[in-house]
Amino acid sequence: MKNIYLFANGFGETVRTLIIAYLILTFVFTVYSIARMYYIEHKSNNVKTGRARVKYLQYTGRFIQMPVYSMEEMAKDKRKRDVRLMYFPADNPKSKKFAMILPGGGYAHLCTKQEGYPVAAALNKMGINAFVLEYSAGRDCEPFSPMTDLGIALKLISDNLDKFNVVMDDYALIGFSAGGNLAGIFASHKFGYLDYQLPKPGAIILGYPWTCVNDWLHHPYWNIWIGLLGIWLSNRGSFYMFGLRHIRKGREMLDVQKYIEADYPPTFMYSGSWDVLVPASRHADVFDAALTEHGVKHVYEKYFGVPHGIGLGLHIKAEGWLDRAVEFWEEN
Repeated sequence: MKNIYLFANGFGETVRTLIIAYLILTFVFTVYSIARMYYIEHKSNNVKTGRARVKYLQYTGRFIQMPVYSMEEMAKDKRKRDVRLMYFPADNPKSKKFAMILPGGGYAHLCTKQEGYPVAAALNKMGINAFVLEYSAGRDCEPFSPMTDLGIALKLISDNLDKFNVVMDDYALIGFSAGGNLAGIFASHKFGYLDYQLPKPGAIILGYPWTCVNDWLHHPYWNIWIGLLGIWLSNRGSFYMFGLRHIRKGREMLDVQKYIEADYPPTFMYSGSWDVLVPASRHADVFDAALTEHGVKHVYEKYFGVPHGIGLGLHIKAEGWLDRAVEFWEEN
């Protein structure tokens, strides 16, 4: 074997060289993938239009931002103070239906400016009323507190239908990344709408959802750096919600596939094949298979080369997904 040039310095040295080369090349690829993700995010999620819509509604006196919990509840528990509901009424609503938008952020923070306001603005342009919920995240998170926040927020809407000029019939949940995890669980029989005597969502719409919250060893990655990102993200959300002591149990309890039954709401979902944070093959693909197994009506769109966090997906292959999702919602 020493006669082969590759092994001229011995087998051990060759293996060491190959491992170092693998680590360097995969690290460079990972850094490139993340940089590419942020670049595409910047041009595709239309933050500017979302902010402009907020300012316009504020100027016309129609933008409503309110706490979800009462003053007494917030006084007793300061972690509830940042849970806010924002209402984006359409200028010319074609019906009284509404969509509830749930930004992502891995249950560590919220990407409201990227995945909340712009989506609400786009829905308003289509004649659809929208709400954006800023739910518990980071140190304010407790076991299933985001699901509680969503339930209380929907009850608040239900108790003020005249104020918002909406109806509860056939409402949609639109969730991105961890917001997709939240929407996916809330639409099931546990930790969701049934606990608050609410009607079942007419549809759930998920963008690159974080659904299969398992560790790297359950779903091996060929790239160790992306695998480490997967471990960090999966455990981060579980850590904030359940604490270090129950982190493994928390991952299992946040696995959306386990909550799907035959009467699960119609689901529209999209993801990208170049998602290094929430790989479609470990999340959206697995969720798609579970929906198919239970006979749930759904549409799954997967775009080649598209990364994570793209929101509206403007100027890339995913552009137009929201129009198709709304069409799916209205048909079902």
